Amino acid sequence: MLFMALLLSLAACSGSGEKAEADGKSDVIEADIEGASYILPGKEDGVSEGDKKSGILEVNLKIKNVSKSSITLSAFDGGVKFYDGDEQLKPKDHIVNSTLDLTPDIPSGDIGPGKVQKMIFFFDVEKDKEYKIGLKPSFNDSSKKTNEVLLNLDTKKYADSFNALKDPEKALIAYIDTIYLDKDNADYEKYVTADKAALQEEAQKAFRHEVKDVVGDTISDIEIDKHYPTFKSILSQKAKLKATTSGFANGKAIVKLDYSSVSLENLYDKVYKYKRDYRDKTGNYDFDKSDQYALSKLDLVLNSLEIDSNKNPVDVKMVQKDGKWTVDRTDDFSDSLVRTFAKGYIY
Repeated sequence: MLFMALLLSLAACSGSGEKAEADGKSDVIEADIEGASYILPGKEDGVSEGDKKSGILEVNLKIKNVSKSSITLSAFDGGVKFYDGDEQLKPKDHIVNSTLDLTPDIPSGDIGPGKVQKMIFFFDVEKDKEYKIGLKPSFNDSSKKTNEVLLNLDTKKYADSFNALKDPEKALIAYIDTIYLDKDNADYEKYVTADKAALQEEAQKAFRHEVKDVVGDTISDIEIDKHYPTFKSILSQKAKLKATTSGFANGKAIVKLDYSSVSLENLYDKVYKYKRDYRDKTGNYDFDKSDQYALSKLDLVLNSLEIDSNKNPVDVKMVQKDGKWTVDRTDDFSDSLVRTFAKGYIY
């Protein structure tokens, strides 16, 4: 028995520096998974479109150096590995998207004695599957060896974040339906946070300005506003929307919007025709009266307008606030929704 115990002891010693420690602890580091969530990096390598079962998981690690020497932990030199059963994988690199605050580099660096460092890594995973993350820091003194520690990664814990990848696109459709089309959409209360009254007033002002430029400056705002419900009703019946979340991370999202909507491009020609008809029939060249006559025909004009489709998808930037989504009005292209669904500009 003593002989067997000696053999086991020698075997353990001979494997020093190579043994994997369970539960993320060794005499060098203590590591934990602080959280994880699925992301869409805004590239083609996001969620699998075929089976919707795979994606990129952003994993936040907390690593404490419990040794008395500085250590380095880097994915570049194999210090961070990813295990799918017996298959050894690598973290993803080159996850870059400044709009989504995704940093360009895989984190690496020194961790001083007794110090804690937080690191973020990205892994290709399948939904509802278990993996292991291997961490093997190195000392500056190459004669010192360290063991690899393992962390269990159960992607089932982060299923909610996988399902939430579609929330921004649902929010955008509900946003457009409610603000511009005057349609009831239950997703608005569920997914959207916005000052609805202020946004609806902004849209009405944009429509009013567009029509006033065409019909005539002498027309009062009140008279033009009477026709806005007609325009929204036409949009509600004829506009078609398709939104797809292409980027999602860190409380920000990019949603690609394809649409067809009512174009006001030919509004001037149609309104001018009624002005000319009035002058031809009455012989009266009072411009104010011809403007009023054209305005009286505005509902007919609006109903006669053609539907046009956008030439390229519009990238709408969205931000998350208190668990809900809204359009990022600081973005250069945020006004495209107003121009499209209130002014009738089709891009």
